[in-house]
Amino acid sequence: MKVLNAIKSVLDKIMEWANIVLLACMTILVTYQVIARYFFSKPSAVAETLAQYMFVWTIMFGSAYVFGKREHLDITVLKDALKPFPRLCVDLLIEAVLLIFAVTVMLIGGWAQTTKQMIQQDAALQIPMGFIYAAIPFCGAAMLFYSIWLAADDVRRYKEKIENKEGN
Repeated sequence: MKVLNAIKSVLDKIMEWANIVLLACMTILVTYQVIARYFFSKPSAVAETLAQYMFVWTIMFGSAYVFGKREHLDITVLKDALKPFPRLCVDLLIEAVLLIFAVTVMLIGGWAQTTKQMIQQDAALQIPMGFIYAAIPFCGAAMLFYSIWLAADDVRRYKEKIENKEGN
């Protein structure tokens, strides 16, 4: 678990800083776009397109990061009413479903779309659209790791709960 915790710590920092940098750049681009459009009547298609892509990347990175922190929307009314072992089973089932989603949709599907879009160029930026789609498999890999870490953490918490009950 120590290795997983170390990897998670590094991945968390990468996701945090990626979101900070993307949001800062996006804010600068949007401010520039507003000034260029309203004060100089010369809107920049490059700035607008780049800000849109940064917004998408921010959403992707942010959703993977929040998922890894377990701060996503989670309705736990029924799960909280369960005893420790059935709750562990439900938690592991949820992690398994999310792991399957991360692998099939995000990693495999995202990689397929990314490679397919490498031949199409963006009109404003003149870069392959695959670079924009690359956020999907990258965040899918992050979600895959987070799913594994969360499942291991669920098992660790269950064992601690059982040991505490036996010790009392």
